[in-house]
Amino acid sequence: MKMFKVGIASQEKIRERMLAIAKGEFKPKPSDPRIWFTSMRSLSQVLSDENRTLSDVIRKPRL
Repeated sequence: MKMFKVGIASQEKIRERMLAIAKGEFKPKPSDPRIWFTSMRSLSQVLSDENRTLSDVIRKPRL
């Protein structure tokens, strides 16, 4: 199973960070999260049982 780090921040802070990266003002460390959410609730919605099942279906090769 692949592991990844997620970050939780307000939409404004996420936007500021992305703009700073795009402008070259900030370089993220390799250990920084690559996926960001605005709340734990939004993260839990993405990781719901239904969405994980859908991801498995999409990931499986078709015959």
